[in-house]
Amino acid sequence: MSDQLNAALSGQALSALAEDVSLATPLAAPRIAGRDAASAALGRYQQALAAPETTVRLKGDGVEGVVYSASPGGRETEIVALARHNAAGLIETIDVYGRPWPFMAALREVIAKTDPALADPSLGSEPYAPDGPTPVWVDHPAVPPLAQDVTLYSPILREEPTGKAVVGPVLKAAAQSFSDLKVRAVLDIEGQSGFAVVIDEYVDGGHVQQLVEIFTLNDAGEVGAIRIFTRPWLVTAHFRRSMYALLKDTLGPEFWGPDPEEPLATL
Repeated sequence: MSDQLNAALSGQALSALAEDVSLATPLAAPRIAGRDAASAALGRYQQALAAPETTVRLKGDGVEGVVYSASPGGRETEIVALARHNAAGLIETIDVYGRPWPFMAALREVIAKTDPALADPSLGSEPYAPDGPTPVWVDHPAVPPLAQDVTLYSPILREEPTGKAVVGPVLKAAAQSFSDLKVRAVLDIEGQSGFAVVIDEYVDGGHVQQLVEIFTLNDAGEVGAIRIFTRPWLVTAHFRRSMYALLKDTLGPEFWGPDPEEPLATL
């Protein structure tokens, strides 16, 4: 991934963005349109994350991405930003997803102090459906078997379930909590064995939840780790509540944090 792309995703390379670029953020539902507004929003995220570390780089057909890790409020938080280019080589769309949502709350508190609109969780009066360019759906790749020591970096849990005997039931519960899964893109992980899948799916209330799932493979070709990022904020709250109903007897309270049956706090 080029330094210019990394700078653009951090709001530091205005010239790399198309004039009509649009940005989807993890916290707010509507896309942000226009070069100046999108770059300013990216800069505010970069500032709130306080010099995040680049941990994973992704490359697919017409789309590139980077995973950033930071600890706002002392809580490790990750975001993944995906960029698509137009025919002139300028970035025309950026989509940003976050995890885990109990800790994304700390990031949201920081952002709300400088730009309340970026932290506004409102979904409107109708079920959430993402706007932006019309996607070209692709097939979901085959997922190899889970390793015995697989770790799940969930979008909704405070702790990471480890071991096939635990992660398997969590993934099964997730499959019961959404419908009509469609794949926007498949990307490779640079320098590692594995792949990422960009997904839209319907969850409770008819809302569309958008995800990036990153599967890292071990030396045996098994899935050793799964990292899942989602957007927007309140749609993930619906999903979290459904998952708690299915898993409250499987995962202890240390995995959930406060009020797992309630929507995430909206300040």
